Amino acid sequence: MQQPTCTNLHIRTVADANRVLHAVKRGIRPMVTRRLDDDERLALRSGCVYVWEERSNNPLEVTGQEIQRFTEGRSWGPSRAREDFLLYFEKDGGNRSIVQRYGGLGSQQLIKQTYSVYVDYPKNTRKWHLNAYYTQETVDRLQTVDDIPDLRSLVVPEGAYICARAGGQRRNARMQRRTLDESTESQLQPLHPYHFDPYEPSSPSPPPLSPSPQQWSPLANAQTVLHPNGRVASPRVCRDSVDPQRQLAPLEYLQNITPSGRNPADDEMLKSFRRRL
Repeated sequence: MQQPTCTNLHIRTVADANRVLHAVKRGIRPMVTRRLDDDERLALRSGCVYVWEERSNNPLEVTGQEIQRFTEGRSWGPSRAREDFLLYFEKDGGNRSIVQRYGGLGSQQLIKQTYSVYVDYPKNTRKWHLNAYYTQETVDRLQTVDDIPDLRSLVVPEGAYICARAGGQRRNARMQRRTLDESTESQLQPLHPYHFDPYEPSSPSPPPLSPSPQQWSPLANAQTVLHPNGRVASPRVCRDSVDPQRQLAPLEYLQNITPSGRNPADDEMLKSFRRRL
């Protein structure tokens, strides 16, 4: 007789469902590989969870464990979306009365909770389904993954199971883009973050090829600092400007300078030397 993947378990969130799927992938929990027979259908009760793989049209993805469609011999109403799950409420009918008689549910209405994912996407397009069953009267008495040791300790890799519903795919795509952006941003950040001090003058820009004479004045690199109280402090010279090598003008600039006229007093002094000679 084929056993459910889990029994007496309530799937609360997508994270719970992914833990069960990961337990199946690692061989900790069994996968359902064929449709339920009559005895297995009668054994279905609140807390049963079944994981099964949908048959693929790609022959390269055939594993021999696929099912075309999972059936349990019951009639269900239209689906209702809740987060990434679909909920189906059992209809009244002849099949339900038989299951009530032999399944121990009495008059309780069974609810089917389904969740579908792509496994190893986009490398593969294998589609897994999780069907969980419960009733409103018994859901609070069921266990959760936190109560089961082999499920509680599982760590599910991020992105291992991509929701097959359209909304879930868009949400997973946004999460993957956000993770990629954060990873790229962290790689582009400098090893030594820049520290900005509003009272510490910054280094001057490299001089142009043909600088003006004012650029080589002692206060060429002075900066005016504005304090928080609005008072303007006196100019301060950048530390780089006190470097002797940074004060030397390029040779090209010195060669192109127009010589200034000599002071008349200097001319008179030079003439007096010539007269003595």
